[in-house]
Amino acid sequence: MNKTENITANARFSEGAVAELRLEISIDKECRLWQIRLLESEENETSFRETDLYKAMQALRKHLEAKGGQLLCAGARPDVVPSGMSRDMGGGRRAYVIQLGKQATELVDIFAYADPAAVGTVQQQREFVEAWWASLHAKLPSPKLRRESNSRIVTWFKNLFSKSR
Repeated sequence: MNKTENITANARFSEGAVAELRLEISIDKECRLWQIRLLESEENETSFRETDLYKAMQALRKHLEAKGGQLLCAGARPDVVPSGMSRDMGGGRRAYVIQLGKQATELVDIFAYADPAAVGTVQQQREFVEAWWASLHAKLPSPKLRRESNSRIVTWFKNLFSKSR
């Protein structure tokens, strides 16, 4: 690994308890893989390696969801999604806050704290992003533009939410 950053993040579990998580974020520039290591104890750690940081966060979130938990970070909000350029240039560390029918303009760090009421599951995020794309697509002025746009949208969406490693 070429670059490592240690951060803390919070997670809320089904019984309402909030736990502080120790995360180590790294990138292997040679393999072009991002990794998030969840450091639960000195003997116990879980790693999530993906082609970008946003996808690694999705894998971490699915792991927590299976245990009844939710990551309390901006990247876990249904209305936050990285652009393709953000994913290519910075692993998706910065992502857009989206609103139905509107172009995204506000950027946030996906590890910034998010209120428990604002976060959702990976599936809820997928559904919101899908609805957002549809709302933008419907505003295109001509059927030709909608057809051309549709193929780009489908490709981007498949890459964003494809199955984790």
